[in-house]
Amino acid sequence: MIADREQLLQVVRDRRDELNLSHETLDAISGLQNGYVSKLMADPPMRGFGEMSLQALLDALGLRIAFAVIMEDPDRAERVQARWRPRKRRPTNAKTATPTQPPETLWCVASDPQITPNAESTNPTEANDGKQHEDNRRPGQA
Repeated sequence: MIADREQLLQVVRDRRDELNLSHETLDAISGLQNGYVSKLMADPPMRGFGEMSLQALLDALGLRIAFAVIMEDPDRAERVQARWRPRKRRPTNAKTATPTQPPETLWCVASDPQITPNAESTNPTEANDGKQHEDNRRPGQA
């Protein structure tokens, strides 16, 4: 389990060592500028992973992030809970509380936790915002 940036960096370093690859080779394979992998992998790192550099380096090492679970850490929550203040007003996109069926439950075969899909999530381009979308187009309109 990877819980922070240092653990992710260690997994990448271990894979680099397992494959016995130089930073120069990883620069070339990943398409990152010369010397950038050394900055990412230094101890301590001179640069942090960004979206593009992390994906490029994982691709070059034949790795991918297969599963991510965001969960509450009780110790961390306890440390900041006293600072949590409720909003003064409800969000404007709050839905009315209507009883609905709970979403189906999926199972992750890797470690067997329950995964409950969020039935409220939508693709922003398909949101019902009162504008006409693909379903409301006239015949023959692209």
